[in-house]
Amino acid sequence: MKSAAALFAHMTTAVAVTSRLSMRRLTCRVFGHRFADHNLTETPGKEKLCSCGESFLRADGAATRVRHNLACFMGGHSYTKISERAGYCEYVCSDCGHPLMFERETSSYARLERFRKSVRHRCGWFGHIVHEVTERSGLTEYACHCGHSFLLQAKGLTRVRHPLLCVMTGHRIRLLARRNEQLEFRCRDCGHPFCLGDKTGQFQSPSTPLSRKRLM
Repeated sequence: MKSAAALFAHMTTAVAVTSRLSMRRLTCRVFGHRFADHNLTETPGKEKLCSCGESFLRADGAATRVRHNLACFMGGHSYTKISERAGYCEYVCSDCGHPLMFERETSSYARLERFRKSVRHRCGWFGHIVHEVTERSGLTEYACHCGHSFLLQAKGLTRVRHPLLCVMTGHRIRLLARRNEQLEFRCRDCGHPFCLGDKTGQFQSPSTPLSRKRLM
């Protein structure tokens, strides 16, 4: 009896796990994978996997579709400073990998190590007023005064809008570079960069409190 009960319990657990995994895969195929450090696992071969079990870093170089993080979109991002370069301070959201760039000498944000910041929806609707930051990886890096950055082939741009494809279906991203212990990805359609932090835990449970600021 005990053996039969144990076998039944094992089978029930296996069915439940399989069902959850199937539901995760279905969700990811419909809405895209969730881009977040805490949502990824790593295989012995160092290949990163989504919690649904599918490869996140494609060996064939194909793009991976990722969904929008509604919690960040509606409630704001939690940013941590990761570098200073080209006269800018660079930050990354610990929940969704969204980066921000602020001029070191003129922005009040550049004095902070961590902060929370709401999304500037006006830029999303009417486009980002951008200026050139630098050139890297064969692309021109732009930044809006709201902090949003883009990596694009076109030069001399002053306004960048998100394509409707990205707004409605998420981003199709490829690994672009490894820098500052970060994996940097780029959307092939809009040039939106994303970053995954290292495994030191610096973006999880920060030791200093987050300041709360709103986009202006």
